[in-house]
Amino acid sequence: EMALTGEPDDVAKTAKLKVKKPGEPEKLTPENCVFSGCSVTNGKGKGVVCETGMSTRIGRIAQLIAGDGDSKGKKKCGCLPDMSGNATPLQQNLEKLGGRIGIIAIAVCVLIFIIGVAMDRTDPANPGSPAWLYMILIAVTLAVAAIPEGIPLCVTISLSIGCSDMVRKNVLVRKLAAVETLGSASVICSDKTGTLTEGKMT
Repeated sequence: EMALTGEPDDVAKTAKLKVKKPGEPEKLTPENCVFSGCSVTNGKGKGVVCETGMSTRIGRIAQLIAGDGDSKGKKKCGCLPDMSGNATPLQQNLEKLGGRIGIIAIAVCVLIFIIGVAMDRTDPANPGSPAWLYMILIAVTLAVAAIPEGIPLCVTISLSIGCSDMVRKNVLVRKLAAVETLGSASVICSDKTGTLTEGKMT
């Protein structure tokens, strides 16, 4: 099962079913299953095909490498591709921040418009114009000014500085998003292959 777990040792298989304990996670390679892409070194037996194609373990690995197939074809706002599944934590937080700023800006603009119309504020350069028209211009101006167009620039500069610091420590970074993702990690466990595939620290 080296193709699945990376372990070179042979694995014994049996027809007996193992009772799953409550809360126990699903094992990657159960003892009563054999998998496509793996070699049989000795013995013989009969089996029942349970999964084929991309539903097999090898197929799932291929899907993980290629990306989630369910997200392909999804649209956001009817026309834009939905990339929310691949967003990093920083991108998700920035999207939430932008939404909150937009809601607050709209609420403030509506409030200022109502107060201005109630106080009958008119354009000093054109006193004969109606108050509601002047306050609409003021509200739209405030809404445009509230858009934080400098946030993406600041984030990009910050990630670039982090990338250059990592390069000085001989760490090669191909994507800026990797800098932010590494910054979110508090503990990194690294060991032989079985640690990652089987979840065992040996």
